[in-house]
Amino acid sequence: MVTGASGPVGHALVTILVERDEVRAAVRRPEAAEPLRGLGAKVTVGRLDDADALAEVLRRVETVVHLVGGPNQPDDEALWDANHGSVLRALAASKIAAVPRFVLVSVPGASPDAGGAYLRARGLAEEAVTTSGLEHAVIRSTHVYGPGSLWFAAVVQGALADPPLVVGDGSQPIAPVAVHDLAAVLAAADDRRGELAGTWCLQGPQTLSADALSTLLAGEEAPAAEHVRGDDARRRSEGLLGIAVSAAAVEVFEAPSVSDAPDAAAAFGVELTPLVEGLRAALAASSVSPDG
Repeated sequence: MVTGASGPVGHALVTILVERDEVRAAVRRPEAAEPLRGLGAKVTVGRLDDADALAEVLRRVETVVHLVGGPNQPDDEALWDANHGSVLRALAASKIAAVPRFVLVSVPGASPDAGGAYLRARGLAEEAVTTSGLEHAVIRSTHVYGPGSLWFAAVVQGALADPPLVVGDGSQPIAPVAVHDLAAVLAAADDRRGELAGTWCLQGPQTLSADALSTLLAGEEAPAAEHVRGDDARRRSEGLLGIAVSAAAVEVFEAPSVSDAPDAAAAFGVELTPLVEGLRAALAASSVSPDG
């Protein structure tokens, strides 16, 4: 079962899993169901808010992969519910349905003691998983790029602006990972034989600054990037993307995004996509063509 399967990671993961197993997917919105059914998944709609209801569709499931969450939520209550409450409900449902294995996608820096609400919620969610008594894998992922990624859309649209726009001071180190590489690690965790228990981090094969990534996308001839932070960055990002962007999302964009746990790619035998190759494929899939 893949919960929160309507996003880019969910689509990439379901595509892999349907080749080897029966896959169930849980989504909130009815319009998100058909694309997943087209991939071959059995989709349930609107079962994420009640542990007993979710448990009904978890019978005979061997692994739950939980993808619900993210920083771009409409308010603080929604932020906590998406990133902590959803995990508690999915764990409770897994125990009711006797699901043996739970895989959680998280982020570097997650900690119950983190200063920001998003990383604190993620940290408490990780703690709930690792103390649940279930077999488990927590996969912390750096920024994921591919069609549908909010961070990737913000970076690309920022690189296309004149002058280019970079959220943060531009020096923050990042190691972006291709969405299909994260999906491959999650599928490998599902396939792991024997006991599974641990926290790993997946980062891309190349670490660079946010400014360097912007230059890679915009081209060497582009003018120097403008740097924005805080509420100004939120407003400018909303203008570029045409959607609401939360303060928590901007905090994520401004922060470093590099590994802080054992290497997930090495642990699960996944060969990572080179950054330039992956970016070209992601941009082609997104029908975006920066000069770089």
